[in-house]
Amino acid sequence: MRIVRLGRRVIAALTVACAAAAVSTGCTADTAPMDTEGLDLITTDISEPQNSLIPADSNDVCGHTIINLVYSGLMYLDKSGKPHYDMAESVTQVNDTTYNVVIRDDAVFADGSDVDAEDFVDTWNTAVRQSLLSAHHFEPILGFHEGQKNMRGLTVTGEKSFRIELSRPTSGFIERLGYSVFFPMRSEDQDELAERGTDPIGNGPYVLASWEHEKALTVVPNPRYTGPRTPQNEGIKFVVYPSEGQAYKDLVSGDLDVLVHIPAEKLRTFEEELGSQAFSRPVGSMMEITIPANESNFSGEAGRLRRRALSMAIDREKLASELFYDTVIPANGFIAPLHGEMPPAPQDAEVLTHQPDKARELWAKAEKMDPFEGTFSIAYNVDGSHKEWVDAVAQQMEDTLGVPVEGRPIDTFKELRQQVTARHITGAFRTSWQAEYPDESSFLAPLFASYSAANESGFDNREFDRLLEKAGKARTKDEAHKYYAEAQDLLVTAMPAIPLWTSKSLGAYGKDIVPAGYTWKPTPNYYLIHRAER
Repeated sequence: MRIVRLGRRVIAALTVACAAAAVSTGCTADTAPMDTEGLDLITTDISEPQNSLIPADSNDVCGHTIINLVYSGLMYLDKSGKPHYDMAESVTQVNDTTYNVVIRDDAVFADGSDVDAEDFVDTWNTAVRQSLLSAHHFEPILGFHEGQKNMRGLTVTGEKSFRIELSRPTSGFIERLGYSVFFPMRSEDQDELAERGTDPIGNGPYVLASWEHEKALTVVPNPRYTGPRTPQNEGIKFVVYPSEGQAYKDLVSGDLDVLVHIPAEKLRTFEEELGSQAFSRPVGSMMEITIPANESNFSGEAGRLRRRALSMAIDREKLASELFYDTVIPANGFIAPLHGEMPPAPQDAEVLTHQPDKARELWAKAEKMDPFEGTFSIAYNVDGSHKEWVDAVAQQMEDTLGVPVEGRPIDTFKELRQQVTARHITGAFRTSWQAEYPDESSFLAPLFASYSAANESGFDNREFDRLLEKAGKARTKDEAHKYYAEAQDLLVTAMPAIPLWTSKSLGAYGKDIVPAGYTWKPTPNYYLIHRAER
């Protein structure tokens, strides 16, 4: 079957629309959405992004999904996680800590302005200076910790070139440049983040045509993008559904083209019902129950014992088999599989296995130190398929330990994440984390390093931070793994969160959709999705 490419009519229409919109703002004013009538849009499901579409100020999968389409970085990562040039003409490693970057001459933003060195440098400095949500990813750059306006490790050496100096050797730094946190914004937008968050002027393969909050986001091909990720469709409409069940029904009826979330009630039957339309792939993500450090009943030694007891009260194998029909894999540590392989288990990994007698023993020890008061609650979002497993986990904990445990429903993913990031959440909460780049550190540094804004447990351990720093200085992956393993051992001892299981990427394509393959995470390669020739 032939790949469906954009015809001249579509490209011309988009060019005219973008040019007209760019007169005042960009291609995508929230108040004046682009006219997409007549375009054959691919439709898929999504949740409302928690935050705005600022590359370094988003830490949820939904937001990054859109950001990865409307922005581009120096590199992009292929399905194996290997880096390739996107906006970069070259990235040359001069020595252990220095990289020289040259940007392609034809790299431009959607409004036609050039992507230059100052755009990258200003964007990265702004992220750190304003402590944006994902600013911790710039930590290896010289000057990150100095509190100055600009990091001294970033130097513009020409209109299209700049130098990156790190404070220490950092394994896999070039791969990290393919993560959306490192994508550039226009220099003039650094003082307009609120506006650009809903009306991005990006440099990626798509532009945001419209964003109807809580309803849909639509992207269309960016005619000025000349990078390697060329869209093979006329645009994508991401529909925000109130439930995964409704999205599934629309896929079956032909009203949805790509489904990326299978509802819990269909896990056992979806592959049989959908046949060759269904897909299942191992994915680098981890589901956890996070217990904040300042949560009552869970501080000090008594709190540590309780965390371990709760973990051992969970029968992960039973839940994986009977509730998820083996579409999840019980966690053996804090790191999910990368490239489809389960990582080695840390020391004392028995705390992640079902041991009810040991759990009761630890809980009794904690009770002698500091009696438990109240109810242990686990917050989750209702618009995802989480109620059934949260209730099951709560029941296992309550039956084993004899204490009241309950799920605490919050209407939407966005509301849950807002409460968590604002530190207004009470009790424990579900956390799902997907690797940001193909490295063990992607599960450790963001969630548990003391300097990370994404550390929502409040875990603060200097030895853990020191081990991450040593791993970053390692000259080989084997050496880095040694330090990451030691760091993970500290997490297993302290249990700032309770790892539950790693997921598989489950979904389905419509009958007339040509499967597009997957990114390394894996998520669908949206820009390659297209309809079969009619």
